[in-house]
Amino acid sequence: MKLTLGFATTYAFVVDAAAQCPSGDCQVDESSLLQARHKMHNIMRNDQPLIIKDKDGVILPGPRQPGPLPFNQFISDDLPSPGKPGFGRCPLYDTGTVPAHVSLTEWLETFNGPPSFDNSALPSRVERAQQDKKEYYKNLQSLNIEELYHDIENLMLDSQECWPADGPQNGDKASYAGLFIRTAWHCAGTFRSIDDNIAGGCEGGRQRFWPENEWHDNSNLDKGRAILAKIKDKYGDKISWGDLITFAGNVAIRASGGPIDSFCFGRVDDHNGFDSIPLQVEGINGCLPEQDCKTDVCDATFRWPEQDPKDHPNCNSTQVNFRFQGSHGIGLIYVHADGPQLRHTEPEVNPSWVHQRSPRLSALEIRDTFKRMGWTDRETVALIAGGHSLGRAHGGCDLRGSAYDEPPFNGQGPFFEAELDSGRGPTSLCGSGELAGLGPNTVTSGFEGAWTNTPSRWSYDYLPSTLFEDWEPVKSPSGADQWWTTNRSSANNRTMRLTTDMALPADDIYRRYALEFTKNHTAFDEAFAAAFKKLMHRSKGHPKEDDLEKDAGKCTDFSFLKPRNACDRKLGPCCDPNGGLPRCPGGPYSHVPCPDCGAERCQCPI
Repeated sequence: MKLTLGFATTYAFVVDAAAQCPSGDCQVDESSLLQARHKMHNIMRNDQPLIIKDKDGVILPGPRQPGPLPFNQFISDDLPSPGKPGFGRCPLYDTGTVPAHVSLTEWLETFNGPPSFDNSALPSRVERAQQDKKEYYKNLQSLNIEELYHDIENLMLDSQECWPADGPQNGDKASYAGLFIRTAWHCAGTFRSIDDNIAGGCEGGRQRFWPENEWHDNSNLDKGRAILAKIKDKYGDKISWGDLITFAGNVAIRASGGPIDSFCFGRVDDHNGFDSIPLQVEGINGCLPEQDCKTDVCDATFRWPEQDPKDHPNCNSTQVNFRFQGSHGIGLIYVHADGPQLRHTEPEVNPSWVHQRSPRLSALEIRDTFKRMGWTDRETVALIAGGHSLGRAHGGCDLRGSAYDEPPFNGQGPFFEAELDSGRGPTSLCGSGELAGLGPNTVTSGFEGAWTNTPSRWSYDYLPSTLFEDWEPVKSPSGADQWWTTNRSSANNRTMRLTTDMALPADDIYRRYALEFTKNHTAFDEAFAAAFKKLMHRSKGHPKEDDLEKDAGKCTDFSFLKPRNACDRKLGPCCDPNGGLPRCPGGPYSHVPCPDCGAERCQCPI
């Protein structure tokens, strides 16, 4: 099937009038680069007919007419929820989330701030950091890494009443894997490298503090840190928050059957969030009036020529006063996951669709912001595909017409709860009984659903279903713009995609790497493991991925774990993850239907 879309329009990159930095040069240069990149990757807006499938059979997102659109229920398993809604945060919650006024007071009172205000009666920031590093590296030598691994693994599978683990609502086992990975990713993903200006990273463990703990993209990560606080309490000074958060992300992947590389410790914790202020300031709820906290704005922004002028703009990397912005929006880690909304006059628009988000433009946004953080296209695809092979998004509550119809859906940071001290979202609207506002009734981003049918277990299903399944726009129960399988009887009809996921088949470069990883699981494993190690190990204090190994010298290659059969990674979830014989049916994957566990996938050599 072919559809002719007409001739391409003339492209003129749009920069807001206020988007000039003091010298003017930086914005002009950035605009020119982005415009050139926009033209180079314009794969769907040209005078050639649109091919619905490429030569490899990949289905390209396009404006074809869908069939009748039934109500989107995002099928999930009903979970019993008797009793009355509980009330209260997880134990040790306060150790992982510190309000702004507390950390700001600590910064002002316990040492003398920036060097220009040095007071000999107090230690300088540099002196304090040096002392902290010396003490932590000494304590780190007695850390039992194998014991720590198994403690985190056991915790990951032990669902807590204060914040139940995901999985059961998708027919999978309860697991905090997705939560631990997201907590680690958003902590380490603050790393920025823009024109040799390096900032961020998980070193310092500043996600606990303002301003990071009030970014809307970090919604409900306070609960992730609260779950991990049990481990921090046990190991005390032997493990920093920065090391614990990133190591837990690695454990979550490995214990769920995924590939990881080696891991090095040595991230010294900060006492406050001072070093995150240059990244961006969004929420100021925890500040006292006299502390004069101010929310950042992006004075330098852009939209794509085809983008709806009412849609959210993107922040340029260089802002006024030479502040460097890594993400495309204040409070984001990377990009707007819903993608750019097209003008209604664009030839790609399908009037019958419930939204007009553009995967093609979303790919350009991903490439722009990931470049600001030092990633190649191949690494970007590996990270997106691996990161979305586990976990799910949360927006399974109809908030239309309520006080939470627009973000923030569940209150504001740092506690992300609509009812103070409840430890959950808008309980009066989301679910009932003990699970009101929890588990399947959690609202975080507003997007709803898992990316695979096994969100608690690693699989290789994400890429082929993204590439070879037909997806179309829908609204989540919370009203967010996302995608669902056009074939409502598909094996993937209980999964969803974001516009940023649909960018992979829409972009020619991303699609090439996605196909490579679909055909070669070993290449995917190696690429993701290497990229995730790079993600976890870079920070302002240690900008190269091997810096911690050279500095602290406390690393593990996880060789203490029982070696797996070499075929287990390649053959998917039907093989025994502990290296034994494949068991289908029977064994740890007895619930997997036999048709999904054929001999071709499960014949492991003895």
